[in-house]
Amino acid sequence: MNPATYSILTQRIKQLGHLPAMPAILATLCDALGQKTQQINVDEVVRQILYDQSLAAQCLRVANSALFRQRGDVTTVKDAVLALGLWRIRDLAFSCSLPMLFANVNTSVGKEVFWRHALGTAVISEGLGRELGARFLEGIYLAGLLHDIGVLVNAVLFMDDFRDVLKESMENRLPLDKMEQRILGFTHGESGRILAELWRLPTEFADVIEYHEDPEKLNQKPDGAQNTALSEMVVLVHAADLICQKMGLGYGYELKSPEVNTLPGIWQTLEERFPIARSFTESTSTKLAHHLVSEAEKLADTVFTPVMTTS
Repeated sequence: MNPATYSILTQRIKQLGHLPAMPAILATLCDALGQKTQQINVDEVVRQILYDQSLAAQCLRVANSALFRQRGDVTTVKDAVLALGLWRIRDLAFSCSLPMLFANVNTSVGKEVFWRHALGTAVISEGLGRELGARFLEGIYLAGLLHDIGVLVNAVLFMDDFRDVLKESMENRLPLDKMEQRILGFTHGESGRILAELWRLPTEFADVIEYHEDPEKLNQKPDGAQNTALSEMVVLVHAADLICQKMGLGYGYELKSPEVNTLPGIWQTLEERFPIARSFTESTSTKLAHHLVSEAEKLADTVFTPVMTTS
């Protein structure tokens, strides 16, 4: 991001209002995963999750869903931590708590539509990464989940202008970032990066948020092209984002540019980064995309079904 744009946008965000703070449990999980395994206090992580009964119940339900379930029923939060591991618990906590965090915030974008797209991108990014042998597999799901967080920043803090962004984007079937640049003067990738930094998320997630719309721009960042794991993650999230928009998990409209926005066209972007992708036929890559979209829809249905808690 241009330093001048970064400085101006940061000041505008600080002046215009307050965005929700990252929930304590998410900060705790991020801090914990930055430590050596033997230094992580699992009981403290469990206690943090249990402070919020709704989140705990939601995490347990999602942990027992077909997508995350390992073997046997998970009946307690500690069981979930031990069965799934802290990386997956972090993913579950983010998946369940972020939609609740923004539930009472007025925006010009449909919240369920937004989070279904986010969850879809997360599931598909990770699924593609697993099939293609990506590095840093533990971070791909969360990168996909957070990739469009700047859309909420723009929708919350620049509500009227962002309403115009949505309207113009839908009418012209253009990506949001193209219309944001014209109307707002910056994109959701740029504002999303600032929120990621305010939340003190690891740098690689901030980078994915900023560059997911145009992975080639990562090459312009010092040492960006040399960070193979980061480059792979950006490309995976970019491809998953397009697959979601193509297959009914977007923002309610299909993009133009059919030469890019087709499954074979999207797959070609993966072949440039992952040589193994060239071994997939059009039939097998299409079948994989449909399977991952189906898994994403099941997870979204689970997350958005009300959960009962006991006092």
